[in-house]
Amino acid sequence: MAGDASSPEYTAEYKKAEQTALRLIARAEQCSRVLVYKLEKKKFNPHIIKDLIGHLEELDLVNDLRYAQLWLKTRIRNGNKAPRMLNMLLLNKGLDRETVKTALDSALTPEAETALLRRCIAKFDHDKNKNNTKTALRSFLKMQGFSADAINLYMEEL
Repeated sequence: MAGDASSPEYTAEYKKAEQTALRLIARAEQCSRVLVYKLEKKKFNPHIIKDLIGHLEELDLVNDLRYAQLWLKTRIRNGNKAPRMLNMLLLNKGLDRETVKTALDSALTPEAETALLRRCIAKFDHDKNKNNTKTALRSFLKMQGFSADAINLYMEEL
């Protein structure tokens, strides 16, 4: 295939890739890296994928920060993964550290973090840590990435 963006072959494949991407976006919010991966699996030309992703980002149809915020909102509301694990999972999706940090900072309101912390407590093995349980629990929560404020608030309630 010619690399010329004005060639009919390029234009036809671009339109096909665009239709595929828009179908994926219509089903669920997409981050750029995962969308690139899905288009690569369908054997689209890498130059077309790059051009298309740039265009979709300009149109705000692909927005990594929005994707991360929505992804986090669902995981925080329904899950018991700690902030450190959520951070790692987003990084594994190919999002950059700054985007992940910004998304976590906005998604982990004090109320959301406290609710998540309570669900994560269930993972703490109290029997294994019978001696000095509060200290062990505090250490566990800190290692999981919870803020000192959220940990202190929870400990005051005990």
